[in-house]
Amino acid sequence: MKRALSIIAIMLIGLSAFAQQKQGHAIRPISKGVGHPTIIGHAQVEVMYALNATDIKDKNTYIDLHVLRAGKDLSKHYSRFVELNDSLYDDFNKRNPNAKSRPRVFCSDGRNSTYWSEYQFTDIFTENGQHTLYAWMPSYMERYNAYYTEPAQSQKWTLHEEHNTILEHDCQRATCHWRGRDYEAWFAADIPVRLGPWIFGGLPGLIMKINDKDNLYSWEAVSIRSGNFPITKRKYDGFRKDSREHVHKLQVAANRDYSKAGGARDPKTGQLISKVTPYEPLELE
Repeated sequence: MKRALSIIAIMLIGLSAFAQQKQGHAIRPISKGVGHPTIIGHAQVEVMYALNATDIKDKNTYIDLHVLRAGKDLSKHYSRFVELNDSLYDDFNKRNPNAKSRPRVFCSDGRNSTYWSEYQFTDIFTENGQHTLYAWMPSYMERYNAYYTEPAQSQKWTLHEEHNTILEHDCQRATCHWRGRDYEAWFAADIPVRLGPWIFGGLPGLIMKINDKDNLYSWEAVSIRSGNFPITKRKYDGFRKDSREHVHKLQVAANRDYSKAGGARDPKTGQLISKVTPYEPLELE
C-alpha cells in the first residue's frame, strides 16, 4: 500500500511539473539596445503587472514584469525587464566603446532570464481599436521578426457579483472563454481604462488580475501610477508584416523544439537537430 502511494505521489509531482512548464528553452536574442526611440504619445496611467509570479512580493520569481502605459487614444504594453536589459546594454557601450565582446544578458531579473519568451519579447501598441504587436523571435530565428495587427478587446466577458480588493481598488470578477482557454479576471471600475495585461481588455474598467482556469498564465498588478508618461516607439528595423497565425505558429515551434525551429543541423550528418521541450501556449486557437 505504501509503495502504491509513493508511486502515485511521484506521478502527481511529475504531472505538476509538466503543468507548470510555461515556456520553452529558446535562447533570447542578443540585445541591440534601446537606441533612439521616438515619442509618439503620452499616457495618463502606468500599470505594472507580474507575469506568472510564484511570490508576488519578489520580482525575481516573475517570468516578467509587464508595463501598460494607457493613454486616451494610444497605449503601449511592453517588458520592463527587456527595457532594463537594453538600457544597461547602451550604458555598457558608452563606458566601453572599444569592447570586443559584450555580456549576453545585462539584466538578470526574473526567474528565466536566460531564455526567450514571446510574452516578454513583444511590444504591443493599441490605437483606433487595433492592437499592433511587434514580435522578436529568439536568437538564430531573428530573421522571422515580425509585426501584425488584430482587433482590440476581442474577449466576450460575463460579469459576476463577486468582489475583491487589489492594490486598494475594489475589483469585480469577470470570466470569458477565449482562443481555447477559460479566464477569470478582476477589474477596477473606478479606473476607466478598458485594457489590461497582454491583449486582454474590453471590461468597464482596468483589468487588475487575470489567469486561465489551469493557472498556467497569470498577471497581477503590482503598482499603478497616474501622471504623464511618454509612449515611445523603436524603429523595429527588419520587422516584416505578417499574420497572427503564422507568427504564433513560429513561436510555438520555437518553444517546443528550438533546435529544429532554428534550423540547427548535425555537423556530421547534416540532419536537423531535434530536442523537444514540454510547452503550453496561452492561445490554443
